[in-house]
Amino acid sequence: MSDFESDFSSAMPEKPESSLQERMQESATQFIADIESRLAEGVSVPPVLESLREARDTGAETKVLTGLIYELMIEQGMLYDQDPESGMLSYTDFEIKANLDVKEVKEEFTYLYTYGMSLISKGIIDIDTVKIIVTERLIERTGLSPEEFDAWLGY
Repeated sequence: MSDFESDFSSAMPEKPESSLQERMQESATQFIADIESRLAEGVSVPPVLESLREARDTGAETKVLTGLIYELMIEQGMLYDQDPESGMLSYTDFEIKANLDVKEVKEEFTYLYTYGMSLISKGIIDIDTVKIIVTERLIERTGLSPEEFDAWLGY
């Protein structure tokens, strides 16, 4: 190996570490692009996607971006079905309230609920915000009370 090759990597400056705010803005950008690129023809984006785009574009604080990303994640799971072959998203016609005993339904709600709890434990969103999101975007879709919802999930 030549002297040039051995010194090349040490001559490159280290990539600067991104702040949490920058990482959340990048996550928002990637999530928006992912959803938009996978919508089947004639399928609209959920309104929260536009709220996330606006928050990202106006430099909203990290907790706001995190909350909107979490809401968009929930809406993706609740509003759309993903084609297993193409990955494209189409509107779901699944009746949640009538299918709470279906294993996959409970698993999806458990995943989305525990994801919100993990955001709290990481300190990137507050408990009150997650409570509102979970109540409005998850619990209300089941027709259960918050206490019944927790019991249904086994908490």
